[in-house]
Amino acid sequence: MKKWVIISVIVVAVGGGSGWFIYSKSQANQAQNVMASAQTITVQKGKLEVAVTGSGSVTANTDEDVTAANTILVVDGVSVSSGESVDKGDTLVTFKNGEVVTAPKDGEITNVYISSGSGASQGKVLMRMEDEDGVTLPITREDSGSSSNNSSTGNTGGSSLVADIVNVKEGSVVKEGATLVKFTDGSILQAPVAGTITSLAVNSGDSVQSSATVAHITNYSSLETTISVDELDITKVKVGQSVKITASAFEGETFDGIVAKVANEGTSTNGVSSFDVTVKIKNPKGLKIGMSTEASILIQSKSDALYVPVEAVYKNGNEKYVLVPTSTDESTKKVTVETGISNDTNVEITSGLSEGESIEIPRVQSRGNSGGFMMQGGGFQEGGFPGGGFSGGGFGGRNFERKQPSGGQGGK
Repeated sequence: MKKWVIISVIVVAVGGGSGWFIYSKSQANQAQNVMASAQTITVQKGKLEVAVTGSGSVTANTDEDVTAANTILVVDGVSVSSGESVDKGDTLVTFKNGEVVTAPKDGEITNVYISSGSGASQGKVLMRMEDEDGVTLPITREDSGSSSNNSSTGNTGGSSLVADIVNVKEGSVVKEGATLVKFTDGSILQAPVAGTITSLAVNSGDSVQSSATVAHITNYSSLETTISVDELDITKVKVGQSVKITASAFEGETFDGIVAKVANEGTSTNGVSSFDVTVKIKNPKGLKIGMSTEASILIQSKSDALYVPVEAVYKNGNEKYVLVPTSTDESTKKVTVETGISNDTNVEITSGLSEGESIEIPRVQSRGNSGGFMMQGGGFQEGGFPGGGFSGGGFGGRNFERKQPSGGQGGK
């Protein structure tokens, strides 16, 4: 019995020692594999860009209703000129429908803004005059006197107009200022913008209320997209900045754009505010309204920047540094650097390194349960890498956290 006990003890001791040896060797191999996964790269020089991105959809820059309230009268003749003295009631302007505008007071005409054949909308200043008290007055269509054609159907005499001739139909492409409708009182309705007539609600002989929508115009050749930008980035976005736009429907194709408008008020969701940025698409080509887009607004760009991957730069307090391989052995040394602009991929080095100089990128590899490799950049604790005594790689700044497309391959 005593012999069997001794044998059992020896077996357990030998088994435990073998297990510990195998475990220690495994740990050593794992540590060696981790250490061996560090990669050496060189400092690059080239174009480095910083951008703010967002998604949206294509909309029309011009998409508006046209109402009969936008009608104008055509000037038949102007009876006065600048510097001419007039008496109250004198005829100043005669329109082709017979309506006239008269002087509201005695005085002198100081400016004339119209001529025969020009159009005059409600409220448009036709001329200015200075009365006997030295007060300058604007003269508009509201200063109309007697008219041979004022009736309950006239633009100034009632609430409705009678359409005489309709010059367009749905699908017509019109230029800004084109005549859409002529009314029986002599007034006309012009296109306020260029575009396509997408709907039309008037025919010859129809009585049209002055507030009614007569047509709708959409300009399919002038398109834009609106994206949401985070409050931490919106201060970097300015009107006029260049934008690169991609659309899901056009894989591999890029459209140029420009920032046209930056919202002054944001929208808050879960305590985080975002702001709308409107981007005008310079050449929409085949883009259609409603297509989804991704926009990248160029914030900063340097053509000859020295840069390294963001995970290669470490921070310890106010100090930033990289690890440089030594020539004597396989160890590394710390080199303090100063940084400039950065995106999610690369960071500019303004001091401490030269183009082509070798540095190390820390990278941990370990096999997962499926046998594949799991990779993690930076994040080493003190002593976790040759030269120890530093915190995790990369910066805590937002530029390094936000995904922003750039020329991150260094001006290739």
